[in-house]
Amino acid sequence: MKLRNVIQHGLRSFSSGKVAFSRSATTPTLKEIGLLLPSTNTTPTFEAGQIFIHRTFAYKGVVVCSFPCRLHEKRSQQNEKHLTTRDFYQVLIHRHDWSHMGFPVDITSYLVDAPMENKRHGQKMLTLINGMDCVSHEDIIPFTPSGGVNFDHDLFDLIFNAAHDGTGLYNVAMKPELVERYTNSNRSWLGPRDVYRERTENIEVTVMTFYLGANMVGGQQQHMWRYVIRIENKKPENGVILRERTLKVYSLNNMNQMHGHGVVGKQPELNAATPAFQFSSTLELKHTKGGHMWGRFKMERENGVLFDVHIPTIVFESTEEINDTPIETPDAA
Repeated sequence: MKLRNVIQHGLRSFSSGKVAFSRSATTPTLKEIGLLLPSTNTTPTFEAGQIFIHRTFAYKGVVVCSFPCRLHEKRSQQNEKHLTTRDFYQVLIHRHDWSHMGFPVDITSYLVDAPMENKRHGQKMLTLINGMDCVSHEDIIPFTPSGGVNFDHDLFDLIFNAAHDGTGLYNVAMKPELVERYTNSNRSWLGPRDVYRERTENIEVTVMTFYLGANMVGGQQQHMWRYVIRIENKKPENGVILRERTLKVYSLNNMNQMHGHGVVGKQPELNAATPAFQFSSTLELKHTKGGHMWGRFKMERENGVLFDVHIPTIVFESTEEINDTPIETPDAA
């Protein structure tokens, strides 16, 4: 099955049929980019080097590594929570798609040792990786690139070998010397600790948590977490606007509340053109156990009616040692 991709700037969705479609009102420019591969929820774990289209955000990505992860799911109008194990993947995003994928490019971060001239009492720095995302198995529509399609990301050539074969297809594989390091990776900043999902009135909120490790902040040891929140309108024909957020964090008898307009300085619209949005933030806790977070988003319908969307209760707990080695070079991967 031939796969076509909308290369116009306005690309916002991808169809798993023969042709990719644009939600832009203008006429898109279409370009054939490869062959679709069969995929279902029962498809085996995707291997490193698998090229894909993101089912919701429509960017082109490549799988770096996979992690089995606990998914805590609370279904609408039910108090019962369902616990399953799903495959999640750290992926690189093709640079050409950064401008239209619909969320900040710098949602992935981790801790590294500070330079010697700035290093004090074990203090570490938070470092960002642009164009890296964590996705679920069902997010991935795999395909085999063809023609002159190449993948553009600063880390791509450091991690993968890629070449066009005799038939014109583009083969991608992780460098042999890196396979064991990524397959057996214990970097908790790469693999989600837990994933939580809850749906309210067709708005689905998914939260992924990552333990970044211990850091010295103001002379006191703190344990840093990163979390990614994804908000998706499951009926995008009925658009909504995210107006406010309220988050409550509880840890060892201390309660903190964070309230503000929108998220990351925006009030994203979730509609047929942009059905989903995601953002990332960090949290510092004094202990590795006993941390909880929950909250709500206030949404506005097209007719001006406001309603609340629940953010599932999230647990921040980890007693595992982490490997905070960066991945910028093959020797450090």
